[in-house]
Amino acid sequence: MKLLVQGAGYIGEVHLTSITKYHLCEVALCEMNEERLRAVAEKYQITETYTSLEEALKHPFDGVIICTPNFAHKSDLKQCVEAGLHVMLEKPMAESLESAKEMYELCKQHDRFAFVAYCLRFASPYRKIKDMIEEGRLGKVFSIRASVAGKKAISDARTNYRTVRAQGGGVISDFSHEIDYSLWFADAPVTRVRCIGSRAVHKDWDVLDTAELLIQCENDITLSVHMDFLQPYFGRTIEIYGTKGAIRWRDNECIKFYDEEQGAWTDMESAINWEHVYRDEVIHYLDCLANHKRPFVDEKSGYETYQVIAACTQSAEEHAF
Repeated sequence: MKLLVQGAGYIGEVHLTSITKYHLCEVALCEMNEERLRAVAEKYQITETYTSLEEALKHPFDGVIICTPNFAHKSDLKQCVEAGLHVMLEKPMAESLESAKEMYELCKQHDRFAFVAYCLRFASPYRKIKDMIEEGRLGKVFSIRASVAGKKAISDARTNYRTVRAQGGGVISDFSHEIDYSLWFADAPVTRVRCIGSRAVHKDWDVLDTAELLIQCENDITLSVHMDFLQPYFGRTIEIYGTKGAIRWRDNECIKFYDEEQGAWTDMESAINWEHVYRDEVIHYLDCLANHKRPFVDEKSGYETYQVIAACTQSAEEHAF
C-alpha cells in the first residue's frame, strides 16, 4: 500500500519515522515549505515529494495522513474525500465546531472515513485501564479524573498555531486527548459540561492557557480534567473510582490498582513505548484501508469530542474570572 503524508511538521515526522523504520508501506510527502520539504525528504530518503496537496492527489494513493495545523484540516480532508480517499487525521478534528460538523458531513456525503488520531488509545496503560473497566474490576465507575500539563506542548510546535484562536489553538483543543480517552472510558453520552479557564500567564493570547473541565455523562459518571500550558515539566495523570476498586496512574509510574476484596493497592506494569504507539496507529489505519473496516476513532467520534471541546470553551468564556 502507499500513503501520502500531508505536512512535514513535528507530527508528520513522527509518522514518517514509524512508516520508514518499520517498513509499513510506501510513502510520499507533501509540504508547502520547499526548504522543509527537501530537508525532511532527505532525512527519511523519500523520493516522491509535492508542494501542494492538489498536485499530489493527481497521483494514486491508498490513503493520506493529514498532519497540518488544525485550521487546514477541513480543506485537506475535503480534497482527499472528493478524490475518493479515506484519511487519517491528526487531532483535534478541526479549528472550530462549524468546521468539524462540515467535515463529518463531508465524510458521510462521500462515504469515506476520517480516522482521528487520538493516539493514547493505542498506549498500553490506557488500553489496560479500559480493559479493567470493561471486565468490571472496579465495579460501577462513578468518577474519572485526569490531568495534563506542561510548557512542552508550546515549545515543541514549529509555529504558534496552538496559541491563536483562528488557527484552532487553546489548551482545551490542544489537550483534547484527555477528553477523548475519558469519554472512551465512560462509554456514555455527555449530558452537560462546566468549565473554568483563564489566561493565567499569557495575557496577550486570545485563547486559554489553563482550564478546569467538569463533564457529566448519561450513566452518572463525572469526568473532571485539569489542563495547562504552564508547568515546567510535561505530565499526565489518571484517577478512576468505582464501587469495588480504584485506579491511579501517573506518567513513568506503574498503574496502582485498589481491589476491595484484597483490601490493598497492587502495582501493575504500564510502560509506554511511544514508537509502538505511533506504529500501531498507522498499522490500524492500513488495516482499515485493506479490509474495509471502520477505524477505532472515526469522524463521528471525532466530531462528538469536538462538540465537548466547543462546549467547554464556551462555558469557560461565559464564566471567566
